[in-house]
Amino acid sequence: MNLKPTTELPDPDLAAFRTGPIALAGAGVVGRAILADCLSHGFDAILMDTAPDAVVRAVAEIAAEHPAVAGAATASPLPGLVAHRFGHGHGGSGPPPILIESISEKLELKQRFFAMAATTLGHSCILATNTSNLSVAEVFSAIPEHPHCLGMHFFMPVAQRPLVELIARTAQPARSPGEIGATSGSFGSEVMLTAATTVRRCQDLAIALGKRSLQTRDSPGFVVNRLLAPYLNQALLLLGRGVTAEMLGVAATGFGMPFSPLRLIDLIGIRTAFDSGRVFWRHFPKRIDPAPILSGMIKAGRLGTAFGGGFLIADDRLAPQAADVVDKYARDQRQWTEQEVTGWLAIPMWIEAAEILRSGVVESFDAIELALSGGLGFGRPDGFFAYFDSLGATAMVALIDSAASASPRGMAAFSAGNGLIDCLRNGETPSSAIRNYVASGDRESVRLSDSLAAGATNRGGQP
Repeated sequence: MNLKPTTELPDPDLAAFRTGPIALAGAGVVGRAILADCLSHGFDAILMDTAPDAVVRAVAEIAAEHPAVAGAATASPLPGLVAHRFGHGHGGSGPPPILIESISEKLELKQRFFAMAATTLGHSCILATNTSNLSVAEVFSAIPEHPHCLGMHFFMPVAQRPLVELIARTAQPARSPGEIGATSGSFGSEVMLTAATTVRRCQDLAIALGKRSLQTRDSPGFVVNRLLAPYLNQALLLLGRGVTAEMLGVAATGFGMPFSPLRLIDLIGIRTAFDSGRVFWRHFPKRIDPAPILSGMIKAGRLGTAFGGGFLIADDRLAPQAADVVDKYARDQRQWTEQEVTGWLAIPMWIEAAEILRSGVVESFDAIELALSGGLGFGRPDGFFAYFDSLGATAMVALIDSAASASPRGMAAFSAGNGLIDCLRNGETPSSAIRNYVASGDRESVRLSDSLAAGATNRGGQP
């Protein structure tokens, strides 16, 4: 599979998506945003949910934002759901060509949902999960024979984020010990189970929605959320250690992010941010010190912009209710400089980018740049990696050492595999440090495979 980002937006082949409406399951914040984006780009769509009130809310929003779009209640193509069709009158009367799911991030719920959808819609319909954290292979594990399943991960705010991550379903092939490399139809050492035509069709759909697509391995957090999790967690740790909400916003935008990390948490939802952080912690426990503030916000009922309010009010100021939560979890407070805050936010993202590349989730600096600009709105004209090269290895090491001397809490995000920080200490540019770190990981993989092969030979070739 090609891991490189889509660099051009050719004319898409949309014939497959004009035979019937795009089906969207889940009328929550993200589902409604995907619906509005589809309608804005001329597609007919049908929205489904188990909760009638959620569909009614979506109907009211679309009527206000897209008054020219027609809509009417309709029979749901899936049993047990309430449905409403929206459109421009040219979506076709056939069954949905694609189903994009944005229901609750609970694995068993998604598995049951897709088992039901596959039974009802058959193998002609593409089944796409908008999961941000769950394994795509596990989501579709109940329908192993379906060839048209994949992850199609949108980003909030959907209308302003010109990227989707595409994650094909894969399976580990049966291989001899020590065998490495890819074969035809495989993705690294993983066999691709999603039909190549399905990936191409979803790339075409992304193009029609004005978005680029980035294919990634089926790995925790994929790319965008894996970069995002340590960034948001560090922001919350800093908030509890005396950094003001206003300073967080200034440092983040000075680094290249579009707005405050607290505003982003409010936008995506406190519980979604909490779930994403928990997934990161479960898979990479040595690289994060979980901030307790999010769980405090959940207990206080401050769940984000779409739920009545979260951290911020106007001008990046903390809402009084959020300030009460922060005060409850405040620890080791002190004065911070803007440079320190920027380092605590930015360097963990740089480290995570190195780990993503080393583990082969994607394979190029360009893919990381696309993930950040398209998925998170990162806006430095010279790019993400150029920022660190301009900062320089000496300044980065100084910030890391300063963080280590200040307090152990939060230092996990500055941890990296053997060699990465050493490369900086040896005076390599940050980009060269990552390249050498990734290359050393490749060499370690080859040494491991050679060792396994030798062991198999010594056992007469038996595993």
